[in-house]
Amino acid sequence: MKRLLTILLLGLCLVACNRHSEHWATITEMENIIEERPDSVLNVLQAIDTDELVGDEERAKHAVLLSMALDKNVIDKTDFEVLQPAIDYYEDNGTATDKLRTFYYQGRIYQNADNDALAMESFVKAISEGSQSNDILTKARVHFAQSNIYYDLYDFDNYIKGNLSAASYFKQAERHKSYANCLIRVINGYTLKERPEDALPYVDECKQLKEIMRFASLCDFYSSYITYLANCGTDAELKDTIEEYFNTIPVDNIDWLVLANAYIRLGQYEDALQAIEQYKNSAKTSEKTKYKVLKSAIYEKLERHEEALRAYKEYMVVSDSTIWAIMQQDTKFVEERYNLEMAKAKESEAKNRLTITVLACIVAVLALVIVVYIIRRRLQITRAKNRELEVEKQKYEQLYADAIAERDALTKMVEDSNVREETKAVIKARLDVLNKVIISQITGTTSANKKAYKELESLLADKDTFIESTRLTVEGNNPEFIAMLKERGLTDEEINICCLYAIGLKGKDIKAYTNQSRHYNQSADIRHKLGLTESDTNLSIFLREMLEK
Repeated sequence: MKRLLTILLLGLCLVACNRHSEHWATITEMENIIEERPDSVLNVLQAIDTDELVGDEERAKHAVLLSMALDKNVIDKTDFEVLQPAIDYYEDNGTATDKLRTFYYQGRIYQNADNDALAMESFVKAISEGSQSNDILTKARVHFAQSNIYYDLYDFDNYIKGNLSAASYFKQAERHKSYANCLIRVINGYTLKERPEDALPYVDECKQLKEIMRFASLCDFYSSYITYLANCGTDAELKDTIEEYFNTIPVDNIDWLVLANAYIRLGQYEDALQAIEQYKNSAKTSEKTKYKVLKSAIYEKLERHEEALRAYKEYMVVSDSTIWAIMQQDTKFVEERYNLEMAKAKESEAKNRLTITVLACIVAVLALVIVVYIIRRRLQITRAKNRELEVEKQKYEQLYADAIAERDALTKMVEDSNVREETKAVIKARLDVLNKVIISQITGTTSANKKAYKELESLLADKDTFIESTRLTVEGNNPEFIAMLKERGLTDEEINICCLYAIGLKGKDIKAYTNQSRHYNQSADIRHKLGLTESDTNLSIFLREMLEK
């Protein structure tokens, strides 16, 4: 049973450690090469059976990379069937790069579905959530995509700002063609704002980049450059650039509206009319508006007033419908609304942080109070213990002094030749114990000393035993002595004192074995019962002589 449990635990550990399927290594490898080989990555990712993927993280990574591959292969999705696992997972999980890519491609899908408001909301969220990401290419694409929406809204300030941000990121990534394309759009933005002088630095830089531009970007550059010159260039510069334009760009790719505007500036109205007639109707509302207004201006210059008026009316219809469409959507306010929501969220977070700080301070103060209480309590306990130790120390010191005094007194008695051998044996037994205790106190450790003191305390406290053994010894050797004391009317306690005197103890020594407060009265009573006056011999000498007789 124990072995089975071990095997099961090992199995669970292996499953826990291996949270990905066999496709995880392939998916990770595809992430490394998706920028260089998006077509190959698309084929590989589409070949993976999503039912075989393990865990939300793996499904999310596959979803976002497949969405990237589809977008890079110009397969425009208008639903979230592919990307949804990534949206669900990276909303609350994943790295800044995962969030950046997910919200960007979510915005691209909204753009494909012509929902610029939700697209802008996704792009704003991508910038916010992905601020710490090092995926500068996706950051560049987010700003570029935002600029397209701003262009459609005629918000040319943000259109310019978005393209400058995108250009900066593309330059960091050494994507020079994309960088040049963004600069062309900046030129176009400043021209539309009638600030061509601000476009000049970008015009000069784009001239240096013409050789590396994509064909589409080169077409856009000439269109923007000719429009720029039509506003602030000389006639000679404009004519030379138009000639260069025809020599460089095939006729099918000529921007006839730009040429019509340039010919109006040069006063070549017939050429302008021929150019406008070459224009093929576009689905773009901005181009329709430009076409109508240019057509009206050309007819007016040619004094074909009826046709000019008709073209102008058509322009007004297109212009009004464009303004109405802009007013009907709230795309322009998405960023402001998001920033307001973020400000509220930060304010709420600040309040929560303040609450947490206050609570933390309260907890810290309580903890400090508890610590101070514990410290004070321990100090009180320590002081009490120290006082106890001091009392105990004084007690043991007194015991030790008593032991030394008793040892010295008993040693003298043993050395006295008049003391009987039987009595000496009793005294020596007690001396052995005293010496043992005294020596252990001098040479032992703290724990040994404590033990020795306990033995000393016990020994000195058991004085009755010593007195009794002394009496029995005297009585065994001299029963007549004890009988005579009893005849004189002495009590047992008084007889015990007489035995201590008889073995040679002095009055001061006997005090240690008797009640010191009563010792003087007891000695007086004994003297009286023995018939001794104050002027007679010492009690100790009298009793010893009496014992010898």
